[in-house]
Amino acid sequence: MSLSRPQTPPPLPRTSIVRELRPREEVPDAVLVAEVQRGAPGATTVLFDRYARHVERLVWSLLGPESESEDIMHEVFIRAFEGIHALEDATKLKGWLTGITVYTAREWIRRRTRRRWLRFMDEVPETPHVGASEEVNEATRATYAVLSEMNADDRVLFSLRYIEGLELSEVARACDVSLATVKRRLADVGKRFVNRAKHHEALRPWLEGGRWTTE
Repeated sequence: MSLSRPQTPPPLPRTSIVRELRPREEVPDAVLVAEVQRGAPGATTVLFDRYARHVERLVWSLLGPESESEDIMHEVFIRAFEGIHALEDATKLKGWLTGITVYTAREWIRRRTRRRWLRFMDEVPETPHVGASEEVNEATRATYAVLSEMNADDRVLFSLRYIEGLELSEVARACDVSLATVKRRLADVGKRFVNRAKHHEALRPWLEGGRWTTE
């Protein structure tokens, strides 16, 4: 997926820690956030480059092979750059971006569902399954067909836990709910997914072969 970088702020008559570092030197998130907040030249580009792949993976996991994924990613970063002054703990930048991505994806699912536009592409996208077997590609299509029947909240929970592989505590933070709530809702969502997945031939090997687990 190609994605153009967001426009960087106009040059300021101040030096930037981000620009002065050698390209391969990793600027701590806390320093990077401070640089973005003060409008340092190049800081937004560094932040985008660092976390674009993370957001891209999340969007793909939450929405599947959607043609509007690139637009959703842009919306995530626009919201992030507009709201970054409200980020109090800069060390939690990644989790904060995850939360924005989850919120944006949930909004998108609800809009699409209300308008009865929710559908999935016939072709599997290039990412993240480059070189995957046809078995995996068919299972991917079937998985998102099942998820398309879920409401936005259930779909987000399922995708974060079982597709993206986040820890339960990470899912709870991303969805802004308690750990107990996540556990309870995931148990219900997992059962509903399995019941629906049984009707898809491509998912039967995962269900019958022990490759699916809700643990």
